[in-house]
Amino acid sequence: MFTGPRERFSQMLVRTRQLEGNPHYIALGMAVGIFVSITPIIPLQTIVAIALAYLVRGSKSAAALGTWLSNPLTIPVVYYANYKLGCMLLGYQKTLDSITFDSFSQLMELGLEVTWAMIVGGVVIGAILGVAAYFITFRVFISIRRRARQVDTDSRPRP
Repeated sequence: MFTGPRERFSQMLVRTRQLEGNPHYIALGMAVGIFVSITPIIPLQTIVAIALAYLVRGSKSAAALGTWLSNPLTIPVVYYANYKLGCMLLGYQKTLDSITFDSFSQLMELGLEVTWAMIVGGVVIGAILGVAAYFITFRVFISIRRRARQVDTDSRPRP
């Protein structure tokens, strides 16, 4: 069933708060998920994110949640930005005005030049957002863990 952006964001926040592990572990997983969500590999994002999280020893659950950044509302904007940045970085003169596709195979049909531009742009944007996601998630979970310890300490019976 399709849920709206607010419901999806609310679900993501609830699931994010429920993640277990130390802040570095969770932040690393989230960074990997965000990075992968920006790359143009739609049908494989969650699988790739979980595999990468496993390789870097990050939270696989956080990586899967991070891929939620990629959704029907954000994909057109993100992929177009990937394409434009990739063209700029690769020095391509001819660019498409708009790109519409639903899968990686359709992307491949647009041609190697377009595909390569989107991948290069996606890796650069994904890396920047992934690093930002790491630090934000790390700080948030340090704060969450600190508050949880404080509540535990405050709720203990005093002798």
